[in-house]
Amino acid sequence: MNDQHLSGKWIGAYTYGDEYDETVRGKTVDFELNISVENGSIIGECRDSEAAGHFEKPATIEGTVLDNSISFIKRYPYYWQHEKGGQRFLPKLPSQEISYSGRFENDRFEGEWEIVTTLVDAQGEMISYKGFGSWFMVKEKLS
Repeated sequence: MNDQHLSGKWIGAYTYGDEYDETVRGKTVDFELNISVENGSIIGECRDSEAAGHFEKPATIEGTVLDNSISFIKRYPYYWQHEKGGQRFLPKLPSQEISYSGRFENDRFEGEWEIVTTLVDAQGEMISYKGFGSWFMVKEKLS
């Protein structure tokens, strides 16, 4: 695949993994990814149906593609986390980095994603939470 084939609009979805609370576990969220690829470097934007009502700006994408492998980091405009009591949005904190990796097979990319959230608890101790899931995307076909 060349840079020109990879650049453009991709349609896909991500699914929350088993370690999430039952209200989110297994939930699938549709997204659109618009990327530009130059010499294997990826930049772009992502809009997903879950975040659309909360952020005015899209998430940003930065990463690489080499042969049939892709990896990129997605960052929302600011901190957003699923918690047992619901979702938490903290505009004063930066977004966590969501790491996506995958392979191109059968005309689509698919793989896994991971998010690590590190916070300080009431006792001043650092605690980390990891979330995982799966994802896929296909290139939008021009009519």
